[in-house]
Amino acid sequence: MKKLTKREKVIVIVVGLVAVVFLVNQFIIEPQTKKLRKVQKELDDLNKQYASITVKLAELTTLSSEVAKKERKLAELEQVLTQKVELAEIIHQVSTEAQIHGLQLQNLRPGQTRPMITRSGRSGEFRRADINIGIRGLYRQLGNFVSALEKQPFYLKIAELRVQRGRPEEKLLDIQLKLEIVLRS
Repeated sequence: MKKLTKREKVIVIVVGLVAVVFLVNQFIIEPQTKKLRKVQKELDDLNKQYASITVKLAELTTLSSEVAKKERKLAELEQVLTQKVELAEIIHQVSTEAQIHGLQLQNLRPGQTRPMITRSGRSGEFRRADINIGIRGLYRQLGNFVSALEKQPFYLKIAELRVQRGRPEEKLLDIQLKLEIVLRS
């Protein structure tokens, strides 16, 4: 066998290095790069899913909060309405409170009564009644009257409130109220 010259040795070493680099690149670096790209794509997909889940979780939290508020309100309503109260008793209590607070009762008319549907879908356990009231008085008297109504053992909501100036010489207001009252049937 013939000895290689220095130049041939350099060429063999360079060709060997190129072959080693090619083989390392082909069988080690390229597969790892493909795996890295695949993992990066999966990571991007997971990040998109995480963002979507985060939005849905925020919506779910909001809905859960709203449901909790409605459940508290329903529990409060059921607690307040543990006993049957007749509409005539409520009308009497409302007119008494108006007189106690110095309001002049002009008219008091019960409106329509309609059944309510509970969250379980049953109808007839509760009913909603409207009462239309015309009174005359001052703002302070109206405020005290409404405050007294809130403390009554029935659920009441002021559906409408209209206030107009009365006669200038009397300095009283003409007030129209529409109350919605929930009753246990």
